[in-house]
Amino acid sequence: MNDCEQQARVALDNQDWPAAIRLLRQALNSSPQDAELSQLLAEALSEVGKTQEAVSVLGQALQEHPQEVELLFALGDLLFELDDTDRALECYRKILQVNAEEGEAWASIGLVHYQQQRFVDAIESYRKAAKLDGDSAFLCNCLGDAFLAQEDSEQALSCYQKALQLDPREARVHLSLAEIHHERGDLSAAKEACCEAIALDSELAEAYVTLGNICLDLDEIREALHNYQKFLDCEHSTLGRDIRAEVAALVEGLKAEMS
Repeated sequence: MNDCEQQARVALDNQDWPAAIRLLRQALNSSPQDAELSQLLAEALSEVGKTQEAVSVLGQALQEHPQEVELLFALGDLLFELDDTDRALECYRKILQVNAEEGEAWASIGLVHYQQQRFVDAIESYRKAAKLDGDSAFLCNCLGDAFLAQEDSEQALSCYQKALQLDPREARVHLSLAEIHHERGDLSAAKEACCEAIALDSELAEAYVTLGNICLDLDEIREALHNYQKFLDCEHSTLGRDIRAEVAALVEGLKAEMS
């Protein structure tokens, strides 16, 4: 490892992304076919929001290393993040051509199918992943989400409960359980599960909306307003823009009713 690469790794450890990008580019000038350096550069570029450039870096690296599984995973994940699901799916399938026993690739394929609303295919893919790698809280949660999307709340509930047996500290699973209980009208159980999700992850923005809705159904208006406001304070992503507008309008309406 040369000095430039060593300095780049230090910059990565310190999350000094601009320095890391500059140093990794220099290191790649000396070792243009180094797959690991290309992957590290793509990760650093992604961290500063240059996702398309990161995709380009990985694509060039794959021209030299078309069967490098780590590069294929990295590219697939970035394309999935960009909602380019067809190309992401292509990457994950290429991984299985290299190694048919790669359970993580099946899990990623399941996520793509879920995003494409192909829930039966998603369930099949998650089960293939579990067969290869064993059950995990993540896979059980993904299965629960897919069953819930098919309005099979019994199967979903079973999956979420199994996920919590494997890892009781999965905040999103508690939130999913809260949503099922809420839908079934069991407001006490819904509130308890939602509060547990927030206790485990106070930055899980959507949990505050769910808790606000539960409190509203319990006629706990002030607590509902508090949780809606917590959501507005936490959620700043582009994807959450529409729901932010809805929640903000709901807050203003509730305040007007109380005044």
